Amino acid sequence: MTARRNNGVKLDEASVTLPMHSRAIEQRTEVVKGRVYIHPLPQLLDNIGYLIVCVPPKRRSKRGSPPPILGVLVDCGDADSVLDQIDLIRDVHYANIENNMIEIHSLLCTHKHHDHTAGNRGLLKSKLVGATLKNVCGGAIEKVPYCNTPVADGDFIKLPSKGNNDMGALVEIECLSVPSHTRGSTVYVLRNKVNTLASSDSKPVVSHLFTGDAMFSGGGGVPFESDFESTKEKSMDNKTIQSQFKPNGGSLSIERCFAKLLRRSVPDEYTINSPDGLGIHQMMVFPGHEYTIDLLQRQMQPSNLHFNSQWNRHQPSIFFELASQYFVAGHRRNLPKSTKLLTVPSSMRRELKINPYFRSLHKRGELLLTALTIWYKHLHKNKKSKLAKFNGSNVDMNYLSMPLTFSMDDSITASASTLSEKTPSSANTWNVNHDDFNRSVFTTVYTNDLEEVVHGLKNGRLTSASAAKKLTELSNKLDEPTVMRRPIPNTLPSDKKIYMGLLALAVLGSDPSGLCTSDSRKLNLPAPVGDTDHLLISKRKLISTLFRLGLLPSDKALSGIDQIVLIINLLWEESRLDIGNEPTDTENERADFEIGRAESDDLIELGALKLTLFGVVYKQPSWFRKCCMPCNSAPQVKSKSKLKRTGAELVKHDVAKCPMCASVLGCPKHDANDDDLSYDDENDDDLDDKESSGHLQYVQTSSVDPNYDNDIEVRMIRGVSSRRKITLEGKSP
Repeated sequence: MTARRNNGVKLDEASVTLPMHSRAIEQRTEVVKGRVYIHPLPQLLDNIGYLIVCVPPKRRSKRGSPPPILGVLVDCGDADSVLDQIDLIRDVHYANIENNMIEIHSLLCTHKHHDHTAGNRGLLKSKLVGATLKNVCGGAIEKVPYCNTPVADGDFIKLPSKGNNDMGALVEIECLSVPSHTRGSTVYVLRNKVNTLASSDSKPVVSHLFTGDAMFSGGGGVPFESDFESTKEKSMDNKTIQSQFKPNGGSLSIERCFAKLLRRSVPDEYTINSPDGLGIHQMMVFPGHEYTIDLLQRQMQPSNLHFNSQWNRHQPSIFFELASQYFVAGHRRNLPKSTKLLTVPSSMRRELKINPYFRSLHKRGELLLTALTIWYKHLHKNKKSKLAKFNGSNVDMNYLSMPLTFSMDDSITASASTLSEKTPSSANTWNVNHDDFNRSVFTTVYTNDLEEVVHGLKNGRLTSASAAKKLTELSNKLDEPTVMRRPIPNTLPSDKKIYMGLLALAVLGSDPSGLCTSDSRKLNLPAPVGDTDHLLISKRKLISTLFRLGLLPSDKALSGIDQIVLIINLLWEESRLDIGNEPTDTENERADFEIGRAESDDLIELGALKLTLFGVVYKQPSWFRKCCMPCNSAPQVKSKSKLKRTGAELVKHDVAKCPMCASVLGCPKHDANDDDLSYDDENDDDLDDKESSGHLQYVQTSSVDPNYDNDIEVRMIRGVSSRRKITLEGKSP
């Protein structure tokens, strides 16, 4: 490859085999039209680095020397390969530029591992790059080789400028610390600035996340340097209200980092112009490895069903999206060696479905919303006076009982393409942007729905416009759950559900902290806590995370946002009243450290939220005291409510309406006169009456299988009864 330097190169099918694991020279992601691009740099066995270039604008005058192309590198594991690819990229993409020399001014290292930093020395010693490469950036505690510019959370990279080519005027790069894979792992977020857009009122700001090993397409990096967790601590068996957890341990540390990336990647003020209203469409993921097919295959294996891949508890669209991407990845990675194509970058919209850590975040959010609903209905104080402070608005409990899933279909993605025009592609220059990566390869629909549209067109009952509208909405039906689950009315969460609710608050409402206080100071992160009751939870971050996960409706249903935010506001207000007389720990620098970065009324300790939301004592005794106290003398959970605590669920599955089960009946059309069994809150009183009169029976089921969920499960079936009667059956252990 070195022999090609300073020579024009034209790639075609007869091109020489490139010494990289993937064919990527032709591909580039356009950040600012005609000016800023991202080029993937395949290295070693499966590593991927990236080259960010800023092309100078066309000169009006020929006076003086033309400015060069400015470049920034992300991760270099093989200096020789990177230098060769830079030359080839210059000759393929920028041969027509007046001064097509690419000057590398900065090297951004995501973490310290040798496969991402082994080329640092070679770049600095290179005559071509070493003269201009002055900044080697890495996490402040990461000990990146040859690092001379340590960065912390919230820092911005100084971008190069030469003549009229100013990269900093077009884009910005923010550093986000994500301690999990390593203590000082850093994600670099490249954004186009608002003033670079032709019309800031209509075009979105897009974030490009260079995640290294913190996040992959379909998974996350192994948390090598997170807090230690024993096998017993990792297990969810026998978890109770008294159980402690480590927010920075294992998979929890990964989930907290993922939640942080969701919140921080696109600032809230820029989501209003997003096609989905959430900002998810505006996030692109550029991982440091080509691991996609392996990570997706792992999720499909039966042995890994415990890894949040229980497909019967997910919407059909999630499974089909993962299967589609697995098929696409297998196709691209099994091409001949010289023509293998990358499966990255990926879109955040897709990762929310195919990445198990994001699916886990979504499930935690659903669990938390259920807990908030139960608290609002049964436990919170002075309901009428509190609601009066919010213009007399009322919370619609029927709305909160619905599946809170607000997804973005491909029709929105297709219409979004008009918002961001890009430079046309050619045979050797493949220009892509976030719209291209948000677009699905396959679209899955229910056969009955598709046949209905076909018959409507054949019979003339549907116009072409109506048929087009129905076709664009067909895929949305796969986002609807086929089995409805909800807690038994007028019951409180069980000990295990409370524990899981506390995990949800910790993961969704707080930033990841440093592994130790020293790390936190250097990385500008919250300090770790020894007792999870003292973990500070941010109301603003919690709401933002729920919103980005799609658990709050978009701007098309603002009333829903108001209702859920209202409940969270009430919880924060009552929790603060509950801890008004609690002594403060002035010696704990953690509180002052984080409060300095947010308003004081936004933060509440997890113990206070636990007391208000679940009625659990605020401060638990130490582990030493628990071991030494006499039997049965540990504090028990006390609640003024007489409601029963249980982890039971009501499960609703209507065979006649289920698209996957209707064929069993031999009648794909649902008869409107059939009995419709529903579990709406408005029927809770009726259910209670039937329970007391003996019409309803539910019992606890158990199993010797340790992997079996010991919660109460009530299954509803159609009984031989009158039109509105319900029969519930179960078996005693």
